[in-house]
Amino acid sequence: MTWIKATFIGMILLGILVISAFFIWLAPVGAGYTAKIMCSAIFVNGLPSNRALEEDVLADNNPALSLITANVDLRHQTVSAHAFGFRKRIAVYRPNLGCTLSDDPARIEQLRTTSPLLRPIPAQPLRTASVPGNIDRRAFSTILADAMDEPGTNASRRSRAIVVLHRGKVIAERYAPGITASTPLPGWSMTKSVFNALLGRMQQEHMLPGVDGPVLINEWQSQLNDPRSVITYDQLLHMSSGLAFDESYWNPLSDVVQMLFVEPAAAGFAVARPLEHRPGTVFAYNSGATNILSAAMRNISGSSQSYQRIPFDLLFRPLGIGNAVIETDQDGYFIGSSFMHATARDWAKIGQLFLQDGVWNDERLLPAGWVDYSVTPAPAAPNGIYGAHWWLELPGARDSDGNLRDDGPPVPDDAFFALGHDGQSISIIPSKDLVIVRLGLTRDRDAFDLRRFVGSIAALFPDIVARNGDTTVEVESARQVAE
Repeated sequence: MTWIKATFIGMILLGILVISAFFIWLAPVGAGYTAKIMCSAIFVNGLPSNRALEEDVLADNNPALSLITANVDLRHQTVSAHAFGFRKRIAVYRPNLGCTLSDDPARIEQLRTTSPLLRPIPAQPLRTASVPGNIDRRAFSTILADAMDEPGTNASRRSRAIVVLHRGKVIAERYAPGITASTPLPGWSMTKSVFNALLGRMQQEHMLPGVDGPVLINEWQSQLNDPRSVITYDQLLHMSSGLAFDESYWNPLSDVVQMLFVEPAAAGFAVARPLEHRPGTVFAYNSGATNILSAAMRNISGSSQSYQRIPFDLLFRPLGIGNAVIETDQDGYFIGSSFMHATARDWAKIGQLFLQDGVWNDERLLPAGWVDYSVTPAPAAPNGIYGAHWWLELPGARDSDGNLRDDGPPVPDDAFFALGHDGQSISIIPSKDLVIVRLGLTRDRDAFDLRRFVGSIAALFPDIVARNGDTTVEVESARQVAE
């Protein structure tokens, strides 16, 4: 009987431990994640509340999230979430800034009354064109249809939008039910590439001297002999700052999860990370780097009002992007690592700006050489996979042994990419004059083979071998030669 009693007591203690762990560690993450994702899906993306919960929050996700209760306040444009009445988090929507997480009632009231006042941004619609006559239109349509389709009986791919630009014009676009060309959608880590563009714009406007100098972070420069004070903008852009940061999304206690969904100040959390390696020596992709750059932008800009106008005045206005937002933490710092929303066409404009070497409507927006700098492999990046907040290689499907499958058309060597969580991507292929945007809610990496999708489209288009103003000279693709 003694062992039965011991077993029973052990099970009780284990149960107490599990419940305690849930309320101490998991509940804050679950409540913060649920409130933030639902708020953005409803008030920024314009999705119905039930879809925001069932698809954006719960689909393919941790079952612990089903223990979180969410309440939507349409009148005050907030979403609150909690675990059995505990660990309550609230996300507040504000025009031009999207949704912000907080658990401080006084700060929530303050957030409701603070939003930047902006002059309307004149629209610059992208021009449209037919698929070029020398392209296999049936094959092209088949690739797009397959990308929007589901691979099995249960939805797992969840492609939401596809836009293809050729020579700067929309030649194809597809949208999932309930999503339109005017629906802003989250880019997640594609926001990092946008922050690259913002820093380039600041340099072009003489707000930032260059990327080789130490990043302006008050907490680092104010402390005598702080080893972090020598970290440069270049090292942060190249993900080689040397700061300790855990980017494990599967771990609720990791730095990235805590920073995005628990900590009240994302930028402050990132700035406080200790140095782990000598700056510039080790490549470690992490979201903290971009939020440190965001904090530096705030210090350079001089005031919170000027800072919060930077994306609109320096980038969105010149490109005619009228309904994009970059969301902030409760201190007003842009969460540049993860939280920009824009339409598929507007994400395509970001790609087209880089395809055109930083020139838009005959105006140079990015410094000469900035795009080349952005797509030059980071010195510490393995196998040249990463540049300056732009990816130089695409992930692909893997076989049963975990090896990368290489059974599809190759992606051109000059291509580079903005990539984000849940399958977001901008693929830029200068040699084909193509920009391909794909947005979705794909949590199963095997549900959509981005490498094959991009390679298959690229294979249909001839290479551009010369450019003279608006005139291009092309050579036949291997497919066309074979035919």
